[in-house]
Amino acid sequence: MSLIHVGHIKSTLLSRFDGYIDLSDVASAPADQKEKILLTRSLAAFSIAELGNIDEQTAAQGVTDGTGDNGIDSVYYDAAERNCLLVQSKWITSGNGSVEVGDVHKFVQGVRDLLEAKFDRFNDKMLRHKDKVFAALSDASARFTIILAYTGEQSLSDDAMVPLNELLGEMNSPSEVMSLRTLNQRELHSIVASGAAGEAVDLEVMLHQWGMLQTPYLAYYGQVAVTDIASWSKFGTRLTAKNLRQFKGLTEVNESISKTLVSNAERFWYFNNGITILCQSLHKKPLGGPNNETGTFECSGASVVNGAQTVGTIGEAAKSNSLAMSSGRVLVRLVSLEDCPPGFGDELTRAANTQNRIEKRDFAALDPNQRRLRTELFLEHQKEYAYQTGEQAPQSDAGCTLDEAAIALACSMEDIALAVQAKREVGMLYEDITKPPYTSIFNPSTTALALWRAVTILRLCEAKLKTEQQEKTGKEQLIAIHGNRFVLHVVFHRLTARGASS
Repeated sequence: MSLIHVGHIKSTLLSRFDGYIDLSDVASAPADQKEKILLTRSLAAFSIAELGNIDEQTAAQGVTDGTGDNGIDSVYYDAAERNCLLVQSKWITSGNGSVEVGDVHKFVQGVRDLLEAKFDRFNDKMLRHKDKVFAALSDASARFTIILAYTGEQSLSDDAMVPLNELLGEMNSPSEVMSLRTLNQRELHSIVASGAAGEAVDLEVMLHQWGMLQTPYLAYYGQVAVTDIASWSKFGTRLTAKNLRQFKGLTEVNESISKTLVSNAERFWYFNNGITILCQSLHKKPLGGPNNETGTFECSGASVVNGAQTVGTIGEAAKSNSLAMSSGRVLVRLVSLEDCPPGFGDELTRAANTQNRIEKRDFAALDPNQRRLRTELFLEHQKEYAYQTGEQAPQSDAGCTLDEAAIALACSMEDIALAVQAKREVGMLYEDITKPPYTSIFNPSTTALALWRAVTILRLCEAKLKTEQQEKTGKEQLIAIHGNRFVLHVVFHRLTARGASS
């Protein structure tokens, strides 16, 4: 069967990427060798296209495979999701085997070199993406997904997993910033099959405390146990094929979903937006009768059109935290398309996925202290303060934004943990506006004068560090970038000490 599956994968790669993949560096290679290179590079582009949800041409431009690639065959930085994808691909014609241990070691070393901004160890193809990669390296909130894609049937060997686990262990201490995805023959074929044939998924869903809508179109809604949703991972991408975005792995949003699921499973229903499933046909089983305490529903031709990140995150979390999340439930909507007009399914999918995303910082607008600070800054210092999403950032000395104020004030505090949080993920400062760390920074005793002085010091430090960043390269340059909040904290600490002694 493996040769048949490899053939299906090959046909898909050629139909989608032939003509987009750069082969100019192997123009004189024998035909069979050139085809293998084309397939290897197409596989790297395919991985980026599917996991990054981008078009074929953009994905092909991310291919770096070739002499001097340092083990990395493709790269893509999703600035919106702050997720950098790094791929090593292996085309195995026979469909047998896995990635060799030596190739894994080379890939891991390449990832390490890239993380240290050692761009001199990469070819010109990688250098074309230097600015985007550097943007990821410079963003403390960025995540990295390392991907091994290969057409062999076997899983990675224990020996191959050793360097990968070592890298993940180093990168994910103290917080998780890197994840691993392996796309072997089975997973690749599942993606290909769902896209090519649109294979239907027949799903049986048990809804707790369910309700229904009969007009204008039939729909049921209720709670589904997290453990039931975890079992849906057996369908792979077939279940989410019609969603606008497939599961994107380790992103800021998905990490937040996972944290809530593991630490607050009983509250998960309240904190999650839920899942919407379209069904070609939808019927309730007689079992349970009209009692709405529980009901079992047969969903033929089911497709998750909103909530793919929730489904994927639950599936991943269940691999290691199934007991902790066992009490969790999720709001699920089941919508029947049987009597809907043409195009209704696409319309619902589009509407469900284009609502404005609420950021954690948006909740700060509910804090009366923010309104007070805006008024005081304007009346006492003639400065503007933009603290609500959508407001235009003030020009230079005309004022400042909420993020700028939060970072400056966090770094001015005696507790260095606040500076670390401001660097690692500034959004966590707004996690809950009723308790620390938010209330340590913004509270009734926070004055407009203290806020503006902190922002002024922040800007002076950033200007100096920017000069250092331009003059340095490689690891020293990254230290000037990633150590900026620590430097700012030290400056505040010394200024405070100097003021106390004078």
